[in-house]
Amino acid sequence: MKHTGFAIAHAGMLFWAVLIAASFSAAAQVSQAIDPILLTGLRLLFCALAFLPLLLFKGDSVMTARGLFGHCVLGLLLAVYFGSLFEALRYTSAVNTGTMFTLVPLLTLGFEAMLMPDSNLKQRLWPMLIAASGAALLVMKGTGPGELPSLYALSVYGVGCLAMALYSPLSQRLKTRSLKGRGPVAMTFWNMLFGALFLLTFCGFSGGWRSTSLLTTTDVYWLMYLALFATLATFWLLHRAIGVIAPSSVIAYIYLSTLFITLFHWLWGRQSPLPLEALGAVMVGAGMLALLSSSRRTIPVSAGR
Repeated sequence: MKHTGFAIAHAGMLFWAVLIAASFSAAAQVSQAIDPILLTGLRLLFCALAFLPLLLFKGDSVMTARGLFGHCVLGLLLAVYFGSLFEALRYTSAVNTGTMFTLVPLLTLGFEAMLMPDSNLKQRLWPMLIAASGAALLVMKGTGPGELPSLYALSVYGVGCLAMALYSPLSQRLKTRSLKGRGPVAMTFWNMLFGALFLLTFCGFSGGWRSTSLLTTTDVYWLMYLALFATLATFWLLHRAIGVIAPSSVIAYIYLSTLFITLFHWLWGRQSPLPLEALGAVMVGAGMLALLSSSRRTIPVSAGR
């Protein structure tokens, strides 16, 4: 398998951050009457189907039982994260879930220490703490007293954040074992497929599938956009970077997404940044630059143990 260079991997993740930031505006265009778990399941399913021709063309579709199980576990982690997110949003605000999500890269660092103990973790801890603090300032703008999440929402989304934090280091670990030699296309296809199956199965039991009748042609267009650019492209870029960049550094690019969302708000909303927002933006930029300089150690995907 051809390896992605360090600079290309980081450039791809920079584009990943832009796509993630733009996806929030696109997601808002889809009817709110549609069950969000159903919507996410369809997004992941469309992603898998879009990658199927390329997977067959590359001849990377052969699957072993161990490999299938590995993809099943990774798909389950995706399903747990998205399911917990939408369940938590029933009881708390997007600001609170966004604030909690800033902990995911730090949790990823912890899982990375357990699954990949030879990783150089200490050099990345402080840059990530700085970037996380800056992202928290950006996310929490405009919040006031009485907006703290309920214990239930905190617990449910906490489980989802743990699942998402485990996703990247476990992917890299499995690439040295049962998923050895798997490229970004195969990883994205199988993980998306299993994630979609778990979510759509849940909708079958919960009754969320009934909202399918509420889909309009416009909703389908936006759904296809979200599937191709906000999901398929981002997960392909993510899996292309995993193995070249340490997993915690990869997922830390979510802090840049938070920064880009704020920049879009400033530029298109023509609103002046608040002092805390400006401080948060500087902290995210400084933390990510420091993280970039500390993550130059290349980790080959196919390296065995």
